[in-house]
Amino acid sequence: MSQTTPVSVDQLKVGHYVVLPFGWRNHPFLFSSFRIKDEEQLQILRDLGVRAIPVDLTKSVVIEEEPAPTEAEELLVEPEITIANQHKAKQQAARRSIRQAERSYTNALSPLRESLTRLNLKPDEGLATVAELVRNAAVSLAEQEGSVGFHLVRSIRNSDPLLLHSLNVAFIAMLIAREAGWDPLAIKDAGLAGLVHDIGELRIPTQVTRKRTELTKAEVNFLKLHVQYGFEQLTQLKAYTPEVRQATLQHHECLDGSGYPSGLKDGEIAPLSRLIAVVDYYEEQLHPRNGLGTAHPNQVIASLYKKANKQFDSQFTQLLIKVLGVYPPGSVVTLSDGTLALVMSSEPSAPLKPMVLPYEKGRVQEGVDLIALQNDERTISGIVAHEELTPQQQEFFGITRHACYYFSLPHE
Repeated sequence: MSQTTPVSVDQLKVGHYVVLPFGWRNHPFLFSSFRIKDEEQLQILRDLGVRAIPVDLTKSVVIEEEPAPTEAEELLVEPEITIANQHKAKQQAARRSIRQAERSYTNALSPLRESLTRLNLKPDEGLATVAELVRNAAVSLAEQEGSVGFHLVRSIRNSDPLLLHSLNVAFIAMLIAREAGWDPLAIKDAGLAGLVHDIGELRIPTQVTRKRTELTKAEVNFLKLHVQYGFEQLTQLKAYTPEVRQATLQHHECLDGSGYPSGLKDGEIAPLSRLIAVVDYYEEQLHPRNGLGTAHPNQVIASLYKKANKQFDSQFTQLLIKVLGVYPPGSVVTLSDGTLALVMSSEPSAPLKPMVLPYEKGRVQEGVDLIALQNDERTISGIVAHEELTPQQQEFFGITRHACYYFSLPHE
């Protein structure tokens, strides 16, 4: 029978055979017991948040470092080592940026949940928490120069769809407002409106809001009341600016008068309301209310584009495409060499060249190198519908999970 010895994560080396002391849901590896094969796995183990990990020394094969090469040898291998180190550094920076985006998104999720549940009991505290979330995101954006994109966040599990929807709308709306040249206070209003635009749904029974079959006419009419409920609640609390409260009421109005609750047209709909309408439609189509499957981002973009200037504001539609990219994060694509890949980050400076995660059979995401297409000869040759993927490919890409977005900030 094998025995394990606790080893500090700082002392772990490639070749150590680790026996993780927790279930598969708490780590990203394919197995809970395995031999560390590279520095990438070492870094993931160090990021798990534990001080020591059990190691089976009888199964470990740790290769001691070779003596330093002579000056002549260094001259021969220096270019190769430099290239390898550069590649490794870029991979680590990309992974670090994505992990930071995941942490930032998760850190916003919990206080948003608490603030909405406290809204009736302690409205001042709840509203202040929502405002603080937006301020923090606004500060991150204000520190950046030039265009900012988005990272895909797939790590969120078993969360309230309304919370995920609200956060996505808030973050996308803020970035669109920034690209539109709005002043800092207007950008904050865009974030606030995104977080609370569907707050009236809290008064609608979940039997309606999460019904997994088609709604009846009566249920549709009941659901439409959420805009009035939200507006009345925020008005009663005197929460935020009139523009934010108005967006809660108007975000389902359409330019051609086909929306609700008042059938407003064109200039009758406030700019902030038109902005939230575009983002709300994109996010709601991406994740259907009944929870049955997910739409492909490009399908939603195409649908939204057809409705621009008819139902939705053309400028905000164009800006949404700009900040999400031609291939929004969450898109599954094929590369020119036939590789299947998931778009992980939008790159506004190179909309046709995002960062992607290639599919490798039998591997987990964290063990596969990302591809920055800006620095690669390959191009995107096509889009793959989710239903065309095998169950293994869907699991690898996390297709069944909510596609969440957080800013792709250069310094992260």
